[in-house]
Amino acid sequence: MAFNLNASPSHLLHRAQQAAANHSAKALKSAGITLRQFSLLAALDGNDGVSQSDLVNATGIDRSTLADMVARMEAGGLIKRASSKTDARAKAVSLTAKGKKALDKALPAVQKADAALFATLPKVKQDALMSGLVGLTEEEPKAAAPKKAPAAKKAPAPKKAAAPKKPAAKKAAAPKKPAAKKAAPKKAAVSKPVVKKAPAKKPAAKKAKK
Repeated sequence: MAFNLNASPSHLLHRAQQAAANHSAKALKSAGITLRQFSLLAALDGNDGVSQSDLVNATGIDRSTLADMVARMEAGGLIKRASSKTDARAKAVSLTAKGKKALDKALPAVQKADAALFATLPKVKQDALMSGLVGLTEEEPKAAAPKKAPAAKKAPAPKKAAAPKKPAAKKAAAPKKPAAKKAAPKKAAVSKPVVKKAPAKKPAAKKAKK
């Protein structure tokens, strides 16, 4: 299937950028500066003493190109550089009076070019487009992070063998109470033999005297 360029945001944005650059270049011709130079001057306006790294972030111009531009614009008297008060390794960049004058002269032409670009769009769409463009320049879209493979489930830890139960300590047997002494069986009463008393002898009857 053929690739449809008119459905490609990157292609359409590139074409829109070309149209915007052409509009602005014509407008800036009378001011004697380029669109990139205008961007650099506008970034410095009210921000004197910023570093070149700050200008890279503000304008989107790559570092090497911006360094070359700063050198040429300094030579042309549009900007000036001085040692940074906060970082001995950096240079603080500021507008000169000549640079401020060039910016003020170019500004109406750039504003007119911007208005011409939006002339065919309803106000609502203009606001939506500006909001979208600001969002794109503030943060580049990040590639979706690859989905992490689901973490492998950890094998359940082997259950520890139950420690052998300690035999319950035997309670010291309570000292047995001495068994109550059984009452000794009563001895059967020995029956004493009954002694029969001999009957008392009756006294013999006295014989009558004759």
